[in-house]
Amino acid sequence: MTSTSAREGAPSRALILPGDLAGPSGGNHYNDRVARELAARGLAVTVERLPGAWPRPAEADRSALREVLRRHTDVVVDGIIGSAAPEELSWARAHGVRVAVLVHLPLPAEGGTSAGEQRRLEDVERAALHAADTVVATSGWARDDLLRRYGLAGVRSVPPGADVAASAPGSTPPHLLFLGAVTPRKNPLVLLDALRTVVDRPWTASLVGPPGPDEGYVATVRERAAGLDGRVRLVGPCRGEDLEQVWSATDLLVLPSRAETYGMVVTEALAHGIPALVPARTGAVEALHGSGERDGLPPPGTTVDATDPWGWSTVLARWLDDGDLRRAWRGAALAHRDRLRGWATTATDFTQALRW
Repeated sequence: MTSTSAREGAPSRALILPGDLAGPSGGNHYNDRVARELAARGLAVTVERLPGAWPRPAEADRSALREVLRRHTDVVVDGIIGSAAPEELSWARAHGVRVAVLVHLPLPAEGGTSAGEQRRLEDVERAALHAADTVVATSGWARDDLLRRYGLAGVRSVPPGADVAASAPGSTPPHLLFLGAVTPRKNPLVLLDALRTVVDRPWTASLVGPPGPDEGYVATVRERAAGLDGRVRLVGPCRGEDLEQVWSATDLLVLPSRAETYGMVVTEALAHGIPALVPARTGAVEALHGSGERDGLPPPGTTVDATDPWGWSTVLARWLDDGDLRRAWRGAALAHRDRLRGWATTATDFTQALRW
């Protein structure tokens, strides 16, 4: 279908998503679940999966994006692609395409690059998001962050949903779970440093997720985990039934990320009745406490400064030593589990944000 024929007939809607990201991720899960919900409603939306070196595209990657854009009249572009392509988005709008960008994480927030590269990514993303008709963020916190970063008003907040699962029985001794990529942003080192201070208590822990691209950082994580007497396992990525077995054994989710726009692993933990420790001043606080449907419920965990190993040590020691606290957080997590927003609500919010 050419761009001309698409505009002469019914609207041609598309989700333009990264085609070759390594490992499972919250962003990929969000995209896939929204696509499934839209299909279940009978809404005609083409899913275009675009490989490439995003968010640092080669010229061939840009050409491929432009070719996809010309096939449709109404598109949502995943931020790892759209935020890196201001010229292509501007071209599409000039040719009558309605363009939305779905920002899972601002490009400079991933970290692991030089200050100069972060400034370049920030400049490119600012131009791209101002070029779009609509910008969708995955939490109220993320919406406000884009306003602070780029002066963007009118960003629509569409938080993820969650699928309520079987309540996790947990383990004896208590088992802690870090679920995410082994990267500086996800910050497992601060957790490992904190765990070294509580080795006199009984516990085990798992780090579940793919290794990041920084091989030196991954090697350091492996070394520090190995120094904890076999009590920390590095599992690698898990999906499906294997991941459900991990959740079943877990008593506390630990998420020490330096940056999170939402933190879907938090609501996934709550969906299993598992409390969480989350980084203060990030979108994960919104995931932990909820809003609207979860107003008035007790906190199913607490927040800790991601840069403060002593803070993590203190909270972990308190949780391990205080059975009443563990039971209170567990009871709160089960209460939140019963009132989590579902993916159908996310899909409704998504279509309203896009006027689909």
